[in-house]
Amino acid sequence: MKFGLYLIGTATGAPGLPAAPIADPEFLAGFARHAEAVGCDSLFFADHIVFPAAKQAPYPYAESGAYPWDNENTQLPEPLALMAFLAGVTDTLRFGTAVLVLPQRHPMLLAKQLATIDVLSGGRAELGIGAGWLADEFDALGYSFADRGPRTDEYIDVMRELWANPVASFAGPTIAFDRIQLTTHPRQPGGVPIIVGGHSPPALRRAGQRGDSFLPAFSASQNRDTWPEMWAEVQLWAADAGRVGACDLQGFGTTLDDARFLADLGATRMIYSTHDPDLASAMATLDRFADEVIGQF
Repeated sequence: MKFGLYLIGTATGAPGLPAAPIADPEFLAGFARHAEAVGCDSLFFADHIVFPAAKQAPYPYAESGAYPWDNENTQLPEPLALMAFLAGVTDTLRFGTAVLVLPQRHPMLLAKQLATIDVLSGGRAELGIGAGWLADEFDALGYSFADRGPRTDEYIDVMRELWANPVASFAGPTIAFDRIQLTTHPRQPGGVPIIVGGHSPPALRRAGQRGDSFLPAFSASQNRDTWPEMWAEVQLWAADAGRVGACDLQGFGTTLDDARFLADLGATRMIYSTHDPDLASAMATLDRFADEVIGQF
């Protein structure tokens, strides 16, 4: 099993004057290089284009309904830009999103952006996707929230079609084109791997039918009784779609016990979340994680 990192930006400045390491090129480059050095295989970033100041929609993955990173000191730079920048200062680290809100991105443009990153990085791009939960953000951006699920499925199919064919055609409910050329295609055979995040019934179905990987939205230390059932349902959807073995399992985790739990389920990667306020403490966190988890696994 491989080990990845999930990097969330926190602030070191005074309230109202945030100085987030995740928006600092020196911090990012140093963090990514050290992640490579200690044996991590990947680095993932969050995605929100905007946060409405007077948000109404509750965060579905916390009992309080509050999104834990929505405050004036948190920075969430655009993740594709982060991936492209870090690909240029690393050698082996893979980069992805966990997760990108897919129905807020035009799939043809996104396919081109990811293909470009994949070529320039030597085949190190991954795309984690979700249908989104923040209705206020959809409203602010002018996208429909009600049909985000079907559009998420459709957009995956659009990108697959564009990546797979030099001349592509597609006819769907909201996207249609005939004999177009993307002009830049991913380096990885089969295109950029798509990781489907979430744990709702639609997410399980989507992972089985369309995903290269399934990533539950909560940690391996949480709701352990539900993990085997969720993973079995994903596999049933995959089998029903004629995709036996096409979708693997990944999971967020923190401890060696989490890693062993995920490995027993057959997971291919555990992703550790980190949000240290400066490079020195971040590197120390990575060293501890390497000693206590990666080195003991």
